[in-house]
Amino acid sequence: MKTQPRFPLRRLALIGLALLPALSLHSANAQAYPEKPITIVVGFGAGGAIDTVMRALATEMSKNLGQPVNVENKAGAGGAIATQAVVMAPADGYTLLAAGLQLATGPHLNKVSYNPRTDLTMVRQVTSVPVLLLTHAASPIHNAADIVALAKKNGNGVTIGTGGPGTTGHFGTFVITNGTKVPTVHVPFKGGAPALTALAGGEVDLVFDQPSGAMQGLLDAKKIRVVSLMQEKKSAALPLAKSATDIGLPLEVELRGWQGIGVRSGTPAAVINRLDAAIGAAVAAPAFRERIGKLGMDLVTDSHAEGFQKHYLAEFDRWGAFIQKYHIKPE
Repeated sequence: MKTQPRFPLRRLALIGLALLPALSLHSANAQAYPEKPITIVVGFGAGGAIDTVMRALATEMSKNLGQPVNVENKAGAGGAIATQAVVMAPADGYTLLAAGLQLATGPHLNKVSYNPRTDLTMVRQVTSVPVLLLTHAASPIHNAADIVALAKKNGNGVTIGTGGPGTTGHFGTFVITNGTKVPTVHVPFKGGAPALTALAGGEVDLVFDQPSGAMQGLLDAKKIRVVSLMQEKKSAALPLAKSATDIGLPLEVELRGWQGIGVRSGTPAAVINRLDAAIGAAVAAPAFRERIGKLGMDLVTDSHAEGFQKHYLAEFDRWGAFIQKYHIKPE
């Protein structure tokens, strides 16, 4: 009977002992987090809906974390450039992703070099956001019938400005076409703010967007106005805004956005927990609640990593089915 050599077991034990200092250092680093400034990467231009929320969130998070929390805009490709930057960064919690609906839609439209299901981990949801249908001040559009009339007058439909392919606005063009039976022309911009500026100048007929500082400024200046919410019922956060039902617009799907913070998968649990606590404290801060309330967004106060991850993946599947049904392609 042969005796099994003991050297492999001894060697494994020695390897394990050698790894202990590295593991201890990794754990210690996570417990000491954060030791330097943190960056939230936003996939759209400054002044848009998600940028507005993230800047307010960063201000409050920095108070809780004891380190500066900065916002960096990496616009383009429907938010994919920003997502790729976060996925390529170290999984240490210092590069955060401004997570929104673009994460659930973009990979179905464009090839991405990361795995949407496994390379991203959601930390905490912050808002649930209504999508508004807006027009410029001189527009004749007040309801669905007016959209049909303008499309016939133009001869080639209505032009709709959006924050880019894969955004709620992009999907809204299909909702309008399906609901009114008139053609739409998708005019993508690098973010919601540029689309709103074009709308104010009369360059496009309609824009879909989530509430933002840029939108509120143009509404206050009476350069644009709200036609309706892209949902069947009115919103408590925006009581004066009409619903799609109010203007006679049938909806195959309701458009509603969401915003939160994500990280690269593999980020230590201790770091995710620290970020979760900091985001929770920010959401509870009176200044943040007042700011978001004025924008007409609903705060989400009971979201944590597991629940937000499930929501993200459910949205990924839901919009993937919508894109496949209508054979939606990137433009």
